[in-house]
Amino acid sequence: MKQERCISYLKPFTKRLIIGPIFKFIEAVFELIVPILMALIIDEGIKKRGGDLKYIYSIGIIIIVLGILGLASSLVCQFSASRASQGYGTLLRNAIFKKINSLSAKELDTMGSDALVNIMTNDINQLQLAVAMLIRLVVRAPFLVLGSLVASMIINFKIGLIFLIMIILISIVLYFIVKASSTKYTKVQSKLDDLSIVSSENLKGSREVRGFATQEKEKKRFIKEAKAYQKEALSIAKISSLLNPFTSVITNIAIIAIIYFGSKMVNRGNLLQGEVIALVNYMNQILLALIVVSNLVVIFTKAYASLKRCDALLSLNSSIKNGEDTDIDFDNENIIEFKNVSFAYDDITETSIHDIDFSIKKGSTIGIIGGTGSGKSTLIKLIERFYDPSLGKIYLSGKDLQEYDLKILRKTIGLVHQKAILFKGTIRTNLQMANSNASDDEMIAALRVAKAFDFVMEKGGLDAWVEENGRNYSGGQKQRITIAQAIVKKPNILILDDSTSALDYMTDAAVRKNIKNYSKDLTTIIISQRASSLKDADKIIVLDDGKIEGIGTHNDLLRDCMVYQEICSSQKEVGGE
Repeated sequence: MKQERCISYLKPFTKRLIIGPIFKFIEAVFELIVPILMALIIDEGIKKRGGDLKYIYSIGIIIIVLGILGLASSLVCQFSASRASQGYGTLLRNAIFKKINSLSAKELDTMGSDALVNIMTNDINQLQLAVAMLIRLVVRAPFLVLGSLVASMIINFKIGLIFLIMIILISIVLYFIVKASSTKYTKVQSKLDDLSIVSSENLKGSREVRGFATQEKEKKRFIKEAKAYQKEALSIAKISSLLNPFTSVITNIAIIAIIYFGSKMVNRGNLLQGEVIALVNYMNQILLALIVVSNLVVIFTKAYASLKRCDALLSLNSSIKNGEDTDIDFDNENIIEFKNVSFAYDDITETSIHDIDFSIKKGSTIGIIGGTGSGKSTLIKLIERFYDPSLGKIYLSGKDLQEYDLKILRKTIGLVHQKAILFKGTIRTNLQMANSNASDDEMIAALRVAKAFDFVMEKGGLDAWVEENGRNYSGGQKQRITIAQAIVKKPNILILDDSTSALDYMTDAAVRKNIKNYSKDLTTIIISQRASSLKDADKIIVLDDGKIEGIGTHNDLLRDCMVYQEICSSQKEVGGE
């Protein structure tokens, strides 16, 4: 089976999958017995024995006992269904979360964050519901239909044929309605995904929407997606709404037929009054069971679509293959080397960087500068092995970067992005994400290096509260906290990807000075749009359209590199010393 990955997570709940339906089957047996007992009360207790209360009470007690036993059986089944479905959902959700964290940036970019969130929530919830219904109703509903049919034929074969015809007609109606609607559920899910994406984008970018005064535009966009979803949902509703009228007409005709033929048989003595009541009860049981079956088909149709999406995610393999080398020798003079490296993202035809060659010495500070789209951040993604080069090799301490174990590699690199992300909790919990064993002294020292100590102490120190996405801190404060987070990690290589962009020039300079004094062996790579932030770097790499236009010190580049001269001129930078 293609979806065996997802189904395999049901194995720990095999006992529940067996016990639940067994007890639901027992409950269904009791339900089938009750109409016969009611017929005995009417035909035997009232009519034949002239209202024998002792007999009627004894049968009544049996009905009550069956009801209690049926309730107990139902509770056991419900408990099994709950434990199995929730447990399955938890295991599958954990597996998918683990899979997402194992994928490379390439796969994550292809799927998109909103689609992944929908899989983690909507799709898994749909599968949990399917498992619960599998245990609770898959055995019960068909058994009630067949059991009621058999019971009706035992009571009276000719009347039983009416039941058979009714079942066939309702089944045909159910088949066509389910067939017509099930094909539309994929479209509905797709439209729901589109609606979720618009909602998510507006919630995440609410400030930007307000800042650009585009609320009305986004409102129209949301209404458009909502109407598209409504259109598909209504098309299913129109089809599904035919179910009740058709089944009601067929059932009422069947009841009229039973009463008509049944009354004649009663008059002839071929059928008892209580048996007629039992037949009507069995017909109602069949009707309800068939409606349940139709709902099950809808649930399982949705669940199958969700199953395929979950399995497609679980079947993905990261394009980044993990190396085996866990020993990185940082005594090598050239700690990082790019040799003829080119790289292209899948969604574009041209390479993002072309034929890149440079080396970085241990303990040096390297600056990378260039215009938007010049390939600065791409270089960093390659060093972290978020992606692998399309051509060429990257070496770390003399070995191919791809030979190293990813966990070990990334432990040695402290990466700080321009967009600082803080998690809900405290300053302490955020810093300890980088190093769970960091002491208070180490965290405070890191905050001092990042010039974050003063404002953190004002807010309550290491136990100062951090709201979701760090919204109770300014952009510059968040950047300094994430720099401190990288310092706490005690990396051998520190990468600042335009991560001081929200800081003023004085604070930016102070942070860079503190980092330089922090450790003489720390290799620092600074990406910045500001030439002033890179003036003191040992070497500056100038990128333009994915190519290296110059490598050297600030003064060298001012003299020899036209691209760097233009950058400095546009920023009104002062010339060489």
